[in-house]
Amino acid sequence: MPNLPDLISWIEPHAILLALVLPPLIRVVGHWIPEELFMVSMGVLAARSPTAGTAALILGAVVLSQFVTDQVVYLGGRWLRPRLGRFPRIEARLASVTNRLTETPGAILGLVPARVLPLGRGAWLAACGVVRVGWMRFAAIDLAALIVHLVVWSGLGWWLAGDLGRLAASADAGRVAGVWLAAALLTVISTVVLWRSRQSWQPRTVRTVRRAGRSLRWFGRS
Repeated sequence: MPNLPDLISWIEPHAILLALVLPPLIRVVGHWIPEELFMVSMGVLAARSPTAGTAALILGAVVLSQFVTDQVVYLGGRWLRPRLGRFPRIEARLASVTNRLTETPGAILGLVPARVLPLGRGAWLAACGVVRVGWMRFAAIDLAALIVHLVVWSGLGWWLAGDLGRLAASADAGRVAGVWLAAALLTVISTVVLWRSRQSWQPRTVRTVRRAGRSLRWFGRS
């Protein structure tokens, strides 16, 4: 992962141009420049801008580029839909998300935490296209997710822009916290899903326990 102060020094002379160009590049090679690190850097550059107009232009360019990039991935998912069988690896990677979106229409709200945190953003964006989520609905939820994404990560950069050393440590801590938050969200979601489906699994569980009890009594008698 690149050092945060070095990344900011590299971006600063061409902040607006890179705010437009880097998001689609990160979507392809995000393992080189993590999206969270880029967004924090944009927050720092916006805070250090000479005027409020320049700061707004930088942040606006980031949101616009991210939004357009997300629509391209969504359209790629729509293109993939009739051809998904030709790409078994991609199909396997999208399966869990497409199943959730197909079974529960409200599951699309999961795009928000997936977009803000490193929770398989690309899979969610493409899966929305694969299951043909309505474009207006997708675009509205994606825009809301991007605004939260901007507030969280670029807001962190803006807040700590005066101390890049502290910012680098906070960005690392933020990524760790994001992983733990993601784990907590998955636990809560799994618990809710399990509870809602209790009518289907409770009878089977009771039958299994009864069978186990009868087997233990039989072994005890023998």
